[in-house]
Amino acid sequence: MSGMIDCRYLNRMYSPLPENRTVRSAAGRTSSFLDMAVKTGRGTADVLEVSGKPEVSETDETSNVDAYLEHLKKKYGRVTIESIGKDQASLEKAGKRMSGNDVVIAPNILEEMADDVNKALYYEQKIDYFFNTVIPQGNAICAAQGLVFEPCGVVVHEDGTVTYICGCSDSPERVAEVNRINAEKAKKKAEQQRQYQEQALAAAAQRRAMWERTAQAEALEKSFSNIGDLLKTRIVSAPTVTPETSLPAGTNMFFLNL
Repeated sequence: MSGMIDCRYLNRMYSPLPENRTVRSAAGRTSSFLDMAVKTGRGTADVLEVSGKPEVSETDETSNVDAYLEHLKKKYGRVTIESIGKDQASLEKAGKRMSGNDVVIAPNILEEMADDVNKALYYEQKIDYFFNTVIPQGNAICAAQGLVFEPCGVVVHEDGTVTYICGCSDSPERVAEVNRINAEKAKKKAEQQRQYQEQALAAAAQRRAMWERTAQAEALEKSFSNIGDLLKTRIVSAPTVTPETSLPAGTNMFFLNL
């Protein structure tokens, strides 16, 4: 069903009705239908010989099934004759197209229900249990948890097992509260990301400024070093000035070799 959240549907199965099991019930609608179906599809002699199972023509069987199906539709509303698997994928697919009051019965089970009073009573009791018990209990359980019960329908499989498909969804109030909480979380996360970006940009700017200061200091130091080297070069290469000594005229010069 649309809007279903956490689609963990209730999947309750019942074993098929044993052949030797007799079901007694005061189900007025079923009994009245069976009386009508027998009178319509069989003669008076056949009614008196039900236990003997007299021969019934294919036309009689078809009309009996159609009449019983009409009875089910009047009783439950939306009744579909279809074989649905018991695997999760098949049940989920069936549940998505159900509206809450669907009854799906396998063709072979419908024929058995139309021909066997006990089987008709047995399966109708299982279907009634879904509408009379499962849905009210589901509403109460989900409401206690702030959820909305979402019934889908009943499936009677071709092997005779019965499955109830249903789930829970959030109430409008809870949906609004969850949306508000999620919006606050998203806003807080966006603010944190903005702060992280600002901090990252500030740290990058600090690193860039430090690098620029370091580069400037290294350049200045290199410049000073070049000036010092230049000064040293000039001092070393400067010409040596030797003062000239004037000797008096007539001074004899001699050399002493030791």
